[in-house]
Amino acid sequence: MQGSGVGVLDKCMELTTCLSLSARGQTALELARQTGIDRGTVHRLLKALVYWKQVEAEDGLYRLGAGALLSASSYLTRLPLRRVALPYAIDLQNVISDRPAIVSVALPVGDQIVLIDRMWTATTPFNVIADLDDRFDIDGCTSGRAVLATFHPSAVEILLGQERFIAVEPRLDAIRENGGYSLGYSEQRKGLSSIAYPICHADRPAMGALVVAGLDMEADMRASSSLAHHMQRACAGIAERLVMSTPS
Repeated sequence: MQGSGVGVLDKCMELTTCLSLSARGQTALELARQTGIDRGTVHRLLKALVYWKQVEAEDGLYRLGAGALLSASSYLTRLPLRRVALPYAIDLQNVISDRPAIVSVALPVGDQIVLIDRMWTATTPFNVIADLDDRFDIDGCTSGRAVLATFHPSAVEILLGQERFIAVEPRLDAIRENGGYSLGYSEQRKGLSSIAYPICHADRPAMGALVVAGLDMEADMRASSSLAHHMQRACAGIAERLVMSTPS
């Protein structure tokens, strides 16, 4: 991994990045093997990260700590995409109020996609809400592929690497041919359908995406559906407001 040139900081970031990808946590030995950092150095860095509450330790396993949540919360609070998209997401929630579904705002972060806001209708089963993750490989989910389809193919290959690019490019071509709509079936949970549309201005790469996922939504899974049209208008409105609020 290419670093910033500040060795200790680079190593800390490698460790926390590995921990952010693991739900169960990692041992110091596992982290050393994944990062290539000497095990003794890993132990010393983890000790410092635990002190600053960026990492928690329990029974030999290390996980991200509450300090990481403070940083993430501060970032989310000032994130323009989240603030601007909220009223549009609420409007979409009202559009699908009679269906068990979830509306999410998705933000691309490197080769990952993160759901930064999520709201659901009253009929959505609790287990559907609780079981869904809020972060995915950008090429492995509906919203991520909606974003990737707005990138130039060469940029997608640089981001993902050749193997992942070759695997996903046919699906991105299909999204482009489908007017930008990305569809998914039973990807994160059996029986759950999803439709996503990118938040982008003109021909620029997407800044994010809106995604609606729900049960019994087969009729909505097409570009000509009423929900799809609502999503397109919402994403256009969000993009326009974001561009207007950006200093020139």
